[in-house]
Amino acid sequence: QALLSKSSSYKDDDDDEDDEDDPEAPKSVCSSLKGGKKAPDPKLLAILDEERQTAPPWKVGVLLGMFFLIVSINVAKGGGAFPSPLGIVCGSGSFWLATSLMFFSLLCISFYVRQYLVERTAQKDSLGYAYVEGDFHWDATTTLKYPSISFFAGMAAGLFGIGGGIINGPLMLELGVLAPVASATTANMILLTSTTSATTFLVFGLVQLDYAKRLFWVGILATVVGQIGMSYVIKKSGRSSFVAFSIGAVVALSTVLMGAHGLMSLAYAAEDEPEHQAGICSTGD
Repeated sequence: QALLSKSSSYKDDDDDEDDEDDPEAPKSVCSSLKGGKKAPDPKLLAILDEERQTAPPWKVGVLLGMFFLIVSINVAKGGGAFPSPLGIVCGSGSFWLATSLMFFSLLCISFYVRQYLVERTAQKDSLGYAYVEGDFHWDATTTLKYPSISFFAGMAAGLFGIGGGIINGPLMLELGVLAPVASATTANMILLTSTTSATTFLVFGLVQLDYAKRLFWVGILATVVGQIGMSYVIKKSGRSSFVAFSIGAVVALSTVLMGAHGLMSLAYAAEDEPEHQAGICSTGD
């Protein structure tokens, strides 16, 4: 998320002209430097060129690699409703070994990204990189603090059935990330995490497929309508603050609906409903 959000937040000052003969082109590069230096360091130019890319290939590769790793392990170890193609028995030592492997793989990737962010920030500072509005200054403390918050956001998402973006979206806004960047990063995060979660629910037989087939298309339609509508509103008004308002509205609405659902479940619980106890390897029948 941090890798893509940084690339998305970079403001390209060369939008007016891309021609190499344009006399204004050198000024656009120098405008991103402290003190308006006329001879930028080649390393700094390389950083600026990389951040002009909407989706740098190696950063996307890290995210997709992590995504496919989790999905592959989920499918390989199987569950109560899906036998493992490798013959792993649910609840056995090999099952928990595979689960631990997935957890430690994510930790290794997280520390790799942390090391990259700390080193890249130190390099930027040494080269005189001028941060713009919406940029976040990563250091040894913030690269531990905020991923830890995201970890507990993910736990809340899994335990209570909410999207992790409901927590991380407002968090990014509080950190000064631009609203469109926070929204795009949150959407990207929800896409990957919800898909990996879906594979877990599937292998344990916890997905009610008749509902899932219909709600999948409802989600796609709602996303398209929301994207087109928000783009139209921002274009007409020239204000990106509507993105922040929409994130706040989703958080508030989710809070109210979750509270109402919990209260209704307590108030109208069927007294004759039998208690159902199940282990981790049982199906979701």
